[in-house]
Amino acid sequence: MTVLRSRWSYLTLLFFCVATTTGMSGGTSVSVSSSDAARFLNESTFGPTSALLTQVETKGYNAFFTQQFATAATLTLPRVNAAIAALPAGTNPSNPQFQEAWWHAIVTGPDQLRQRVAFALSEIMVVSANGNNLYEHPEAMATYWDLLANDAFGNFRQLIQDVTLNPAMGQFLDMEHNDKPNPAKNTSPNENYGREVMQLFTIGLNKLSLDGSLQLDGNGQPIPTYTQQVVEGYSALFTGWYWAQNGTPTWGYVAPNYLQPMIAFPDHHDTAAKQLLNGVVLPAGQSQAEDLQNGLDLLFNHPNTAPFICRQLIQHLVTSNPSPAYVARMSGVFANNGHGVRGDLKAVVEAILLDPEARATPSTTNTSYGHEREPTVRLANLYRAFNATSSSGKFVVGNQMFNFGEAPLYSPTVFNFFPPSYSQPGAIEQAGLLSPEFQITTDTTVITSANVMRSAVYQQASATNPDALVLNLSSLTSLANNPSSLVAALNPLLMGGEMSTSTSNIVINAVTQIPKTSSLERAQTAVQLLVTSPEFVIER
Repeated sequence: MTVLRSRWSYLTLLFFCVATTTGMSGGTSVSVSSSDAARFLNESTFGPTSALLTQVETKGYNAFFTQQFATAATLTLPRVNAAIAALPAGTNPSNPQFQEAWWHAIVTGPDQLRQRVAFALSEIMVVSANGNNLYEHPEAMATYWDLLANDAFGNFRQLIQDVTLNPAMGQFLDMEHNDKPNPAKNTSPNENYGREVMQLFTIGLNKLSLDGSLQLDGNGQPIPTYTQQVVEGYSALFTGWYWAQNGTPTWGYVAPNYLQPMIAFPDHHDTAAKQLLNGVVLPAGQSQAEDLQNGLDLLFNHPNTAPFICRQLIQHLVTSNPSPAYVARMSGVFANNGHGVRGDLKAVVEAILLDPEARATPSTTNTSYGHEREPTVRLANLYRAFNATSSSGKFVVGNQMFNFGEAPLYSPTVFNFFPPSYSQPGAIEQAGLLSPEFQITTDTTVITSANVMRSAVYQQASATNPDALVLNLSSLTSLANNPSSLVAALNPLLMGGEMSTSTSNIVINAVTQIPKTSSLERAQTAVQLLVTSPEFVIER
């Protein structure tokens, strides 16, 4: 059954949808309730599986973190390289080879927490193959993704350096081959990366308190974090980097190398004095390495970096509207992991997911808690819950931008598919709440994403389509004779253990109308109704 509503009323329903849950477990508890385990895995992975649910329920949160932190990254580059090598003669590589490797990694990879954090980072430190030469270089996108996955539990200082020197980033934001000023040619360094590394990747536009709130001047106006002069200083700092090369490196044109960090060309680096953040002026004559270290250290140690990054990580993993106290607590962990180390992402991620605000069961009156589950995450949740496979062994998911309004590393701009500050006009905006993912929740994507989910549920193996991803619903067909048991089994896998009584009754009644002999259809109907419901779309 499908109920069509106007755009705004439907979107408001999604955001304010309330699911009833019971029970709560603390971060140090060994025994975790089924519903608490399900909510935790929704926030920390691309979706629960029966095995992960059992693990968290019986061994607790800490055991999960211990295992996940010790699990190496599932890399996409080897699979991309194999796919490129297998292309027919005369066929050029393209982004679909990366997309397939990405879906394989996030659906089947054991390093779920690492991949989920990398996904959040990829929407903060954006590189995209959309509309540029990177589309023809899936190895570039795989290298960037693997960088994020490898650095997800490392130190933020190392992350921003690795991102800065990554060749895909170098091309995307024009740092690659960025030359020092040439008065004879009236040229100046490109400002693109120098601006975005501040605005989007580290400190943001305006000064923040530790709780993420804006600092205001005497006139009640936001205080900018940097000036145009600082942008120019950082643009000059990021000069003299080009592709890694074998033999004697040359600044002249060479084929791109997307697999190794860019290398320094001191003769093309601006060695003049540079005005940077907080009144710091780098002296003239410094080496390229010294300039890079000093400039990135200033960004890393800036008071804004902790609240700016922590708030966005909370938004991606837990809730669009964290309390100021929640942000402040995470900023404190970023500043000091308990052992005097700043920027420890492992400590920050663990603290975000174990914070009382994350682990408390949302009350029926707290309509500001939670966030819309991105359509990419929703589909991954479905595939993981029922061990989707294809006869070809491939994970091909097509038309993502049209159907979802997003695709991995395919943002239309450096500003991601949606900004963290977006608020849906209407009831949500009037309530003073943020709803970032709603910017891609349009009249079109509400329908197309639901159609994709339905098609995924009903997809069957096909001799003419070996890439068809098919769900394994055998565990559900055995329960199909009892609709109540069938729906109850889906609650932790798909609904975070928070399915409301009304939704449960709707699905049970729909399943009951189907003959008992049609066990597969009963299972498919139950799954399809749930994964297209507001309670599935809104994660609480």
